[in-house]
Amino acid sequence: MTHPILDDDDKDPPLDPAQLRLQAKFRKLLAVGYATLALGIVAVFAAVLYRSTYKTAAPPSTAFERPLDAALPLPEGARVTGTTLDGDRLAVTLETPTGAAILVVDLATLKPIRRLDLPRPR
Repeated sequence: MTHPILDDDDKDPPLDPAQLRLQAKFRKLLAVGYATLALGIVAVFAAVLYRSTYKTAAPPSTAFERPLDAALPLPEGARVTGTTLDGDRLAVTLETPTGAAILVVDLATLKPIRRLDLPRPR
């Protein structure tokens, strides 16, 4: 009994030079691909290691030397519905009789920087 897997009767014919060149090109392409993949993995691990070991200082927070009592003038009939703090800027969301408004205030000077009015649809 013969085993078809172990039979060496089906020998492959030798490759011609064009096929050998193509095989060499594929090997080079495969080597470049694996090298690029390995380099990318090493770069990702290096970035993770760097970020986990070297802590950056937190950005300086806005600190006042003394407690601050200030009043922000609001339009007549306006009601504060929300606030958001971003660094040294404060965004105040207002509900006004004509619609909504967003007021951006500089915390250092307590002066309005921008105002965005959002009128109600008619």
